[in-house]
Amino acid sequence: MNNKGQIIITDLLLYIIVLTIILGLIIFSMTILNDSQVTRINNKQLNNLLDNSLETLTETSGLPSKWEYMDNDDIKTVGLKSDNNNFISYQKLMKLKNNKHLLDSYFPSGVAYELTLYPKNNENSRMLIAGNYLSNQKQVFSKSEIILIDYGYNITSFYKDNNINSCYYNHNKDWACKPFTISKSLLNEGEYYIITNDNIEYILSNTYSENITQNGKGIININNNLKQLIKNENETIYLHITSHNNDTYLVYDKNNMEEHLNNVIKPEVYILNMKVAI
Repeated sequence: MNNKGQIIITDLLLYIIVLTIILGLIIFSMTILNDSQVTRINNKQLNNLLDNSLETLTETSGLPSKWEYMDNDDIKTVGLKSDNNNFISYQKLMKLKNNKHLLDSYFPSGVAYELTLYPKNNENSRMLIAGNYLSNQKQVFSKSEIILIDYGYNITSFYKDNNINSCYYNHNKDWACKPFTISKSLLNEGEYYIITNDNIEYILSNTYSENITQNGKGIININNNLKQLIKNENETIYLHITSHNNDTYLVYDKNNMEEHLNNVIKPEVYILNMKVAI
């Protein structure tokens, strides 16, 4: 082969190499562009999914009503808002914590999630409520809500001058006096407490001129006192309280939540955090 033929073959090989490099760069650029577009779409979808999921959990009570006491198959929507106020229901949180898969249907295949709860002043006490702890995911989106927890107590506040005209002891304005209808069945099913951050004097009396007078501070269980005063299945009991401030409450606990009674006067602030990832 002459030199001219060798030059033509060399030029052809060089042309093929250059063309291959150019095509490779074009394909690589198109792949990067498509991946970037897909990432942007996924980012938007994940953010919307995160917002909608956390909003449903914190701003709705779930379906059906009282779903936290139902079998899992009967639950249609998980919502954590209390039926009685804007707090988050402790019973609903615990139902979800004990059945962490209940939120799986909220998320499409390939999307991982975790829902955690912790005191605002102690992030290290993080509790997993639903999903699984996330690790090694490339894209993680997070959102938090500040919440207070409703432990299901029946709470009545006592204030000075409160219902003073109904007090047959003719107590003065330093006292707060209220009548209550209390049944034996309620006493057997739960506990009554006076909760106060002041040193108080209180009187429990019935309609038979019987009364019990005591002093106390903090969390005071009055079930035994009430049992002494109740003669019938349903009885009207008067509670008379005198204190130097208005942070005094009558609390009925039917869920055995004595360990959380301190939250009645000073509710602890919590953070509910949700993460989603792909």
